[in-house]
Amino acid sequence: MYNSAHNGFTASVDRERLISPRGIAVIGASRDSSRIGGQPIKALQAAGYTGGIYPVNPRYEEVAGLRCYPDAAHIDEPCDLAIIAVSSAHVLKSIRDCSSAGIGFAVILSGGFRESGESGAALEHELLEAARAGGVRLIGPNCQGLVNFPNRVFAAFGSITGELDLPEGPVSMAFQSGGFGFAIATQAAAEGVGFRTCISTGNEADLTTPDLLDVFIDDPGTSICAAYIEGLSNGRRLIDVGRKALEASKPLLVWKGGNTESGARAAASHTANMTGSYEVFQSAFRQAGIIEVFDVQEMVDLFKVFSTRRQARGERIGALSISGGSGIVFADRAIRDGLSLPEFGAETARKLAEIVPTFGSAANPIDITAGVFNDMGLFERALEATIEDDGIDQLAILLASLPGAAALSAARVIVAVAERTEKPVLVGWSVRRDRAEEAYDLLEAAGIPIIPTPVRLAHAAAVSSRWATQRRTILARPQWADTEDAFPVLPETSRPLDEFSSKQVLADAGIGRSVDVLMPCDGAPAVAAECLTYPLVAKIVSKDIAHKTEVGGVKLGIATPQELDRAVQDILASVARHAPEARLEGILLAEMVADATEALMGVVQDPCFGPVVAVGLGGIYAEIFGDVSFRVAPFDEDVAREMIFELKSLPIFQGARGREPADIDAFAETLAQLSQFAWYHRHRLRELDINPALVRPATLSATGMRGGIVIADALMILSDVTTGGHVRDSDHA
Repeated sequence: MYNSAHNGFTASVDRERLISPRGIAVIGASRDSSRIGGQPIKALQAAGYTGGIYPVNPRYEEVAGLRCYPDAAHIDEPCDLAIIAVSSAHVLKSIRDCSSAGIGFAVILSGGFRESGESGAALEHELLEAARAGGVRLIGPNCQGLVNFPNRVFAAFGSITGELDLPEGPVSMAFQSGGFGFAIATQAAAEGVGFRTCISTGNEADLTTPDLLDVFIDDPGTSICAAYIEGLSNGRRLIDVGRKALEASKPLLVWKGGNTESGARAAASHTANMTGSYEVFQSAFRQAGIIEVFDVQEMVDLFKVFSTRRQARGERIGALSISGGSGIVFADRAIRDGLSLPEFGAETARKLAEIVPTFGSAANPIDITAGVFNDMGLFERALEATIEDDGIDQLAILLASLPGAAALSAARVIVAVAERTEKPVLVGWSVRRDRAEEAYDLLEAAGIPIIPTPVRLAHAAAVSSRWATQRRTILARPQWADTEDAFPVLPETSRPLDEFSSKQVLADAGIGRSVDVLMPCDGAPAVAAECLTYPLVAKIVSKDIAHKTEVGGVKLGIATPQELDRAVQDILASVARHAPEARLEGILLAEMVADATEALMGVVQDPCFGPVVAVGLGGIYAEIFGDVSFRVAPFDEDVAREMIFELKSLPIFQGARGREPADIDAFAETLAQLSQFAWYHRHRLRELDINPALVRPATLSATGMRGGIVIADALMILSDVTTGGHVRDSDHA
């Protein structure tokens, strides 16, 4: 398992002392309740926080009727959390005072640190060192604070300190933008979603978003975790936490900002977090079973659906509507998002045919029509028949804008039916709450989610179903497919390896194979090629030439020794004209492979996740179509196969238009082996480009002939740092 140590601290956190502190110090306390140092005191008192409140400011003896201390070191009562609201220059002393008083956590509201430039970064580093020495865990700096609603902890400033009556609930959330994150909480509350803990993380000098998500997962009162992130210093920690959330059966929702060039610039100035590649983040989310969300409404809908704690067994959904149009748009979105609306079994079809009027439809989605509310018994029988069908995993009930007494009667039936099944029951309903208050209350009390539109309901149902399936799949495999096998030592050079050397390293590592010979530029081509089978390819080998075709450095389809002699001379003459300064290592002669599908395989070092493996359609199409899938290394063959099956070009590999299917098993095996190689050599391997890798037909492997993967071209770039062997994952940062 990946070691989650971060910045010299272990990631373990005393959850109770953080979210349920015995006492709270407010350093920089103000008598003006509108100021940052006054808002937390006012909010804590108004919210009914039952622990001790300890204002700290040497200018006052009393604040808001409370004894005021000259510094935190003088606090002689149990105190677990400090709110720091002083200028950046005074924060360092405040942390040292917290250490003296035995205060284990500090929420630093103050700005002027890493987000402000080099001097601020140096100050933040000094702050972190002091916290490490004193055993104080930090949230922030440059954050908006922490709120725990059940314990009435309002250790924050801003508009959230005026939202003391927000409903409590099972959702806990961390966010790298305080104002935005607390706005999500208030918007969600407006739709009836209750929160447990909300934490603004700011610069994340110490405790990071993944660390706090870890705290939420361990919290028995939290059943749904969420985050808004702009970047991470250690993306692998997020993958670890995603796995832990799956094990705890707690959905983890993440909204990732800073995904465009403009967004990334804004994120850097906002919280000073590294954004990394968005495509890699998306791949990591899939790898860890993390649900990516893109808007507040989507997040709120999923909070509602997941709060039921019921998981769909599969993607099959039954829909019952009182409006034909709502059923149609529901079905459109459900299918688009990966759900299926299967035909009902014979017995279900028979029951529904007896209930649904002739001007309705008993097919899935059912149009039961509004006339059913003349006899609620028919409505109940229809719901029961649908939910009891063995081919249905969950039920969506679309009530359009049904109001008043009819809505209440329908709600009573829905609650009764839901109590008799373990399958998820979801309601799509757009009526204003004031026109059906009692029905709303009844459904919410029963834990039945209400989503206002059929389209949003279909999407939420699809996401929840996909998560349940991903959870089972991911938990069935090890967290990190790390190998104990040793790979050969890499050459001790920081220069890019030429094609021949790169292919040699890969061959020694058991990654694909190549059939080629390197001859000196003044060698005898026909003699060098005696061990090869025509037709051949001839290519110039030079570390100074990145694109061989652009300088005339490649000849294909060489059929005879005579043609080979001419081809080599043509290559040398062309390279001399177009790249006269290039240093030449020789001419590479290789057997042509005409029956293969060209693929791209590569490794990049992501600033957040470390080594990442890419796969896609190769050759000239790689850059044209950009059909690439990513995963964080290392991984196993199952994950490699997922990557291949994500490609839009998959039909080409499967044998489109009469082509022989490529050896996808060998492809996946090679890709997984490449990921192990990348992880093993993560401190030296900066970049690897294999393009093309020739995926030969599966029939060759089946007959014992040389099928599998042939490495046709490769470029490897290494760092000049030697490690002296395999470095374990706990050393990766």
